[in-house]
Amino acid sequence: MEPQAQPPKDPNKKGYGKRPVWQWVVLYLVIAIIVYGIIYLLFIHKSGGGSSGTGSSNGYY
Repeated sequence: MEPQAQPPKDPNKKGYGKRPVWQWVVLYLVIAIIVYGIIYLLFIHKSGGGSSGTGSSNGYY
């Protein structure tokens, strides 16, 4: 049985594949903003997003 040929090792290649780390960070931030926007629209925006107004001391009645 012949040994399998291994691809040449690239010393510049890191553990994130072919993309640089900054691209992964930007991709993560874009996905996080989209997910936060969906959560905001579904839950926080419909419920008012804050206190119900009872017991607040902001001066408005």
